[in-house]
Amino acid sequence: ASQLGGGDTAAAATVSLDNPRAWVAIAAAVCLAFATFFTQRLLGADHVTAWVRARAIPERLKREAYRYAAGAAPYNDLDPAKRDSALNDERVKIEADANDLVQHLVKAAGKGSSPRAALSNAEYLDRRVTGQAGQVKWYNDKADTYAAVSKRLRMSELILAAAATLITAIAGVTGKSVLGISFDAAAFTAVLTTLAGAVLAHAEASRYDFLVVIYRATARRLMDRLNLSHEPWSDLVNDCENILAAENTSWIAKWTK
Repeated sequence: ASQLGGGDTAAAATVSLDNPRAWVAIAAAVCLAFATFFTQRLLGADHVTAWVRARAIPERLKREAYRYAAGAAPYNDLDPAKRDSALNDERVKIEADANDLVQHLVKAAGKGSSPRAALSNAEYLDRRVTGQAGQVKWYNDKADTYAAVSKRLRMSELILAAAATLITAIAGVTGKSVLGISFDAAAFTAVLTTLAGAVLAHAEASRYDFLVVIYRATARRLMDRLNLSHEPWSDLVNDCENILAAENTSWIAKWTK
């Protein structure tokens, strides 16, 4: 808006909708109002915490499902009734932590990835740890994706900040006009600076760098554990699930900080 005409004192006294500058200014005000509104309604601490818990609780249920399907402690009793009872007790305890989130419950789109039947040792390792759908591949793929996104965002922030600095330097020499064209360098520099700050804030808020580190570390820890003895089987399963639980705990702590 600052680059358009109608910015003199006489024009500022009366806003004319025939002036494009007025429409641009109105659009800017509306955008700012909506940004403030959605930030308060959708990005508050309560909403973020609820979202994190809604993600974490299913992961806890999935870990118990894999322990049960793989026959690991505490689901390695020879009596099927006792195994079922132990799993149900754990499920009730986990779901009790989500009672206050029931209002956000939506219909499931599918069955999900938790196992529905007993898994052999090889099936557990393939589905849960090392296979195409396993956690090691998932963590490494996600780490690669987030590393690329983080690099692009930080490069964008660097370019915007450098452009703001360059325009400020040019304005210091040329004043209010560039090559004979009226140009409000101060306003444009403020826009670029704000955009650079927004990009950097988004990168930090998305925790991309943190996720890259923790995902790669978790994948490495899983592979290190598999390189050790697989006996007793129950210990291997529980060690793998505990590694995944530790990653989940770190993720929760970072997002609710």
